[in-house]
Amino acid sequence: MVADALLDIVERPEELDEARLERALGRFLARYLTAGSMPDVRMFTDLFRIVTDYGLAVPPEIAAVFRALATMEGTLTQLAPGFDIVAEARRFGGEQLAARLSPEAIRETAVDELAALVPMLRRLPRRIDRIGGALEGGRLTVAVRLLADPADRRYVTGLVHRVLVTFLAAAAGIMAVLMLGLHGGPALSKDVSLYSFFGYCLLVIAAILALRVLVQVFRTDSR
Repeated sequence: MVADALLDIVERPEELDEARLERALGRFLARYLTAGSMPDVRMFTDLFRIVTDYGLAVPPEIAAVFRALATMEGTLTQLAPGFDIVAEARRFGGEQLAARLSPEAIRETAVDELAALVPMLRRLPRRIDRIGGALEGGRLTVAVRLLADPADRRYVTGLVHRVLVTFLAAAAGIMAVLMLGLHGGPALSKDVSLYSFFGYCLLVIAAILALRVLVQVFRTDSR
């Protein structure tokens, strides 16, 4: 639950070891949130260290809040050494939550949300009628963005690259066999003809390209 809440707040990178992050957060909870332990500034410092180690990007507004909290805690430690800022924050948060969950506050929130939905509700019948007319006339289309994720584009690009290299390796191998099978032609030396020379060169190129494809395939499987 803590890992899910953290990932909802921060910007998640494309490659993240969630199991390792959960273990780090488990150690963090065992260190700072066990019975008898009191949260302090070191807790927030270690939390930011976990966020940094795993490449999580904290939104600027949340980082500003934590910096202000650390500054406030240091100032209050000098002015009132016995003041518990965490307990006071819990009390204040409980009061604010109780005020927002009161019947009057819920009624005001519902009225505000309904007022914001009125323009959308007014446009809804017209849009439904427009969609129904397009569907009846055969003009309804759906726009879908394929490969919108950069990771998907990289995967398809790598797959096309491997297919192309494989095709070139096969073509070079076939041409090498054909060239080696030809007899006659200009002689480069007593035992090697020009056709044989080109055939061996194409055979080496085909072997290099095939090895490159195999390395890419095994490297992808190991990840």
